[in-house]
Amino acid sequence: MLELRSVFKHEIEQYLALRQKTLTPESFAHHLYVLRNLDEYLAESGIKAKTIDEKTVNDWIQRFYEFNAVRTVSEKVSRLRKFLEYLRYSGFVVFIPGCPKYSDSYVPYIFSDDELGKIFYVADRLEYSERRPSSRFSRFMFPMLLRLLYGCGLRLGETLALRIGDINFDDGILFMKHTKNKKQRIVPMSRNLTEMLRCYCAAMGFAGNPNSVLFPTATHNKHWSVQTADAIFRNILQTAGIYVKPEPHKRGQCLNCFRHLFAVRSFAQAERNGRSTDDSVPFLSVYLGHYDMDGTEKYLKFNSDIFPEYTEMFESYAAGVFSEV
Repeated sequence: MLELRSVFKHEIEQYLALRQKTLTPESFAHHLYVLRNLDEYLAESGIKAKTIDEKTVNDWIQRFYEFNAVRTVSEKVSRLRKFLEYLRYSGFVVFIPGCPKYSDSYVPYIFSDDELGKIFYVADRLEYSERRPSSRFSRFMFPMLLRLLYGCGLRLGETLALRIGDINFDDGILFMKHTKNKKQRIVPMSRNLTEMLRCYCAAMGFAGNPNSVLFPTATHNKHWSVQTADAIFRNILQTAGIYVKPEPHKRGQCLNCFRHLFAVRSFAQAERNGRSTDDSVPFLSVYLGHYDMDGTEKYLKFNSDIFPEYTEMFESYAAGVFSEV
């Protein structure tokens, strides 16, 4: 039961009950956070009348700018707008704001070959710690996780959710069932990676149990969390001496950077092998699990200092395909 206190607590409960039936758990959690925050703000502001004016909405929005990037604020306002539209449809007088505009200036951190060598060197030599019993398994699991992210361009969350039954070892295929926006897909692996994964499963004792998660916690009941994987990776970067503290509201170095690196190098490799850029991106978009090629465009952003030989090729292609906003 929600612990809501504002004058609109019943409307919020009714709205969330409706949205829970149509949203994914992840999306619903975001809506729940926004409306709980709104309820808390309305209660603390002492608002008793069942109306929401422009000043109230703008003051609520302004609170987020101190700790969030413009894009994050825009996403929160978008969820607020849906609730306010519900209130207006229900007969209440409310002000509906516009979403803050932003430009997607995100450029991922692309690891150099030298940095990749250091990362894999440290990851392959993780030591067991008596203070952390789970490290007994993480020193085997994390090197495998890194190779799946690097070799297949997978998202971190969907990789951690993999089970043995999602793997076809004979054909070298991953069946990605727990994906972003529930867009399931089939991901082929290289022969070397498939054999490495087969050996890993045998060594960990997973073979023959399709329900076993690929990266289990110490209790084996659940898979690793994203936070756990991120913490191990940050420790590896620090040990390797290549950790860079992220700027405020910036993602910085993270495991998702391997997905960007996969996209950049796959695109360039196809070009070197004679496939035109017009043909490459549609295949890459499907492989990465995007709805359209615009979703793939951000994965082709990189620092030209790392791959200067790719810059002209990407820019000439993007100029004719991706729209300017």
